[in-house]
Amino acid sequence: MKRNIALICIFLTSYLKAQQAEQIIANFFNQEFAKYDLTWEDTRNWTIESQATSKKTGITNYYVNQLYDGKYVFGAQSNFSIKNGKVFHYFDRFEKNLSSRISQTVPTITVTQAVGLAYQHTQLQAINNIEIIKTKTHHFFELNNGLELDYPVQARLGYEKLPTDALALAWEITFFSINYKNLWLIKIDATSGEVLSQIDLVLRCDFGANSNHQNHAHEGYFGKSFDVSEALFANNSLGSYRVVPFNFESPNHSPRQLITNPHNILASPYGWHDTNGIPGPEFTITRGNNVWAREDFDGINSTIGASAEGGGNLVFDFPYNPTLQAPAEYIDASVTNLFYMNNVLHDVWYQYGFDEENGNFQALNYTFSLGGDNDPVIAESQDGSGTNNANFATPVDGNSPRMQMFMFGSTTSSNILNILSPSSIAGVQPGLESAFSPGFVALPQAPSGITGQLILYQDSVGTQALACSNPLNASQIQGKICVIRRGDCNFTDKVLRAQNAGALAVIIVNNTTGTISMGGGNASLTIPAISITQALGENIISTMVTQTVTVTLSRPTQGPSNARDSSFDNGIVAHEYGHGISNRLTGGKNASGCLTIQEQMGEGWSDWITLMMQLKPGDNGVQQRGIGTFAVNQPTTGTGIRPFPYSTNTTTNPVTFQFTNSLSVPHGVGSVWASMLWDLTWAYIAKYGYHPDIYNGNGGNNKVMQLVLDGMKIQPCNPKFTDARDALIIADQATTGGEDYCLIWQVFANRGLGQFASSGTNSASDQVEDFTVPPAGPNCNLSVANSLLQTLKVFPNPATTEIFITLPEYFGEMQIELFDLNGRMVLQQKVTSFQQQEILSVNHLQNGMYLIKIETNQETYIQKIIKK
Repeated sequence: MKRNIALICIFLTSYLKAQQAEQIIANFFNQEFAKYDLTWEDTRNWTIESQATSKKTGITNYYVNQLYDGKYVFGAQSNFSIKNGKVFHYFDRFEKNLSSRISQTVPTITVTQAVGLAYQHTQLQAINNIEIIKTKTHHFFELNNGLELDYPVQARLGYEKLPTDALALAWEITFFSINYKNLWLIKIDATSGEVLSQIDLVLRCDFGANSNHQNHAHEGYFGKSFDVSEALFANNSLGSYRVVPFNFESPNHSPRQLITNPHNILASPYGWHDTNGIPGPEFTITRGNNVWAREDFDGINSTIGASAEGGGNLVFDFPYNPTLQAPAEYIDASVTNLFYMNNVLHDVWYQYGFDEENGNFQALNYTFSLGGDNDPVIAESQDGSGTNNANFATPVDGNSPRMQMFMFGSTTSSNILNILSPSSIAGVQPGLESAFSPGFVALPQAPSGITGQLILYQDSVGTQALACSNPLNASQIQGKICVIRRGDCNFTDKVLRAQNAGALAVIIVNNTTGTISMGGGNASLTIPAISITQALGENIISTMVTQTVTVTLSRPTQGPSNARDSSFDNGIVAHEYGHGISNRLTGGKNASGCLTIQEQMGEGWSDWITLMMQLKPGDNGVQQRGIGTFAVNQPTTGTGIRPFPYSTNTTTNPVTFQFTNSLSVPHGVGSVWASMLWDLTWAYIAKYGYHPDIYNGNGGNNKVMQLVLDGMKIQPCNPKFTDARDALIIADQATTGGEDYCLIWQVFANRGLGQFASSGTNSASDQVEDFTVPPAGPNCNLSVANSLLQTLKVFPNPATTEIFITLPEYFGEMQIELFDLNGRMVLQQKVTSFQQQEILSVNHLQNGMYLIKIETNQETYIQKIIKK
């Protein structure tokens, strides 16, 4: 009864608050639509998709999706930050001039037909009829998946932006593949049935190598109860776990310890094995309100793997000796560590705002908020569906995310390359099979194999055999094994180009020391690909200049060697869980696809979350910190799996914003963002000190954890680097009135994300760095705020032939320069005596994006300009 009353009170309070917010948003649009180049009609039709509140900032973020004719405009989600009844900040993502860009508003493809087309495109075959099971709105449906999986298909009718800038009527279909390795987000043209876009929302983290079972029918989370004795409910202990402590990365960094009652009373008030909010656990296995951890040896998810059993006293103390035990023999210890670490992550980040209201992962929402229940993490150890990797899928609130942890160091990283001729280089050599998903194709098991002559890929652009353009020697590649160098484009693109030319297989030669795990995915790949070291590869390429090289590719017959279980790598578990945090908070808990552009920083937040969980007294920012050293068999001092180890020392880690133009997507790009956040962390610690209490401390480490999560809530859907930086500045302003404004700007400017840095388009290759810090002033406010430049106007934008520059009250010297995205100055104009307006001719320039720099005798102004 008390719970029902509480639910009613919260519902009424939330309803009234939402009504007030709708009026505030409507008033804002009425007054400000023209400021954002929107028409009145563009802002008439919208819906609040979800909301998120931060207790620290006092801001409630309303995630507002643009509608047209009652249908969603996909990707057009704007973020209103409202505080004290006023719009504190607005991030605009609405599409402009909607009515002129939409020609079709009535679908000819039904929702079930669209699901069928999406299945066909991903090579799925439904075994049951696909039918609507729930109508959420007039254009938003849930359907049974026809695959006997837990998760329903989500389908929305709306408008998808095309490369031509038109908006096509489309079905957005979201569904899991059979083995849960893919969470597809596919747009189907609602009139032609054409596939407009395809995104896999399962995030694979490229952790590749650098060097008793209970089965029963698959069921829902609450589908099976366990017999728990009365003595269990009277037990004072709510759980003991022999694990690697959360602030140590792996068994290489610390021995396992038996830890009792590690739950946090605020986040998990009834311990980690409760699901009903009443004292006493419902489960004696590694299952509870926040996570269900279990093995998944078969990797097909048609059965539920065994969880570790702690008995009536909830003691999870199991042996782990990987030098003497096979992985399956220490599975209980593995599952226990995975359960423990997921729960710690839940409890820690709950303190900083990843709670029920903001879409965290819980079977039951104890605070009776209006967030979705029934979505604990499904965490699978020793998952048999892959190797040398880990992944995390985050559906919308109310649907369980899935974490899949794989084994590392299996036969895929052993002697798989046998050079048959010439005799000068003949012999068996090590290599590493790809970690593509989808698109992984296994080598044949010896004595079978793929035997063929090697051929070096010849680029149509450049001469480095990079396979980033179509081959000049396609006819010669046909029927051979193609050798390609690493660099400049994605591994899957390289392999696909060779495959299209008829290659039997691909060998990628690393461009630095060591081996590299090839991540990414492309369902069109049908040939195997391996990577080899730079030294071996270049020796082979040199030999190919004068001699024919023949090889056989195959898997050795021996079993796994030096296998390492990623469930013991607390850093990788934290990284994966971090994807769940950033995906639920960016764009709100009911959004999907808000971290999908090439410049997105999801991998960066996850690496940073890993680093924050490992902080200990005595650490310093200059120390070299590698990610994933345990899984990839490096020493604890290893460089890890990123292009550079993390360090505030720019000699150890030299990345700046400009690096995002050439590093891999998304991991390399993300490492730049993590580097900036790591610098910010140590700047905060330098100012406020370090506090060892990760839950309740008030040190700089605690403050920056709060700041970053608040920033995630404030930033827009599909943020770029500059958006995420600005969101942190806004969060600081809302919390402290801007006390750390100077500090934040200095940190980002040091890595090239300064005042005039440009993120360009959604591409990952058009960023322009800048090291400018705003001039000093009250709280470091930009000098432009109270300057002549406040009245400066540069128009039109986009421009075709001329750019007009007006500054009504300025009459001095002015220097005008135009730069392309490579930093090359393409136009310069000096005005000795500016008279209110100047005209810049750009008719002769190629279409594209430029930066215009305007210098007066006191101030500098920089703006992006589109020439078309």
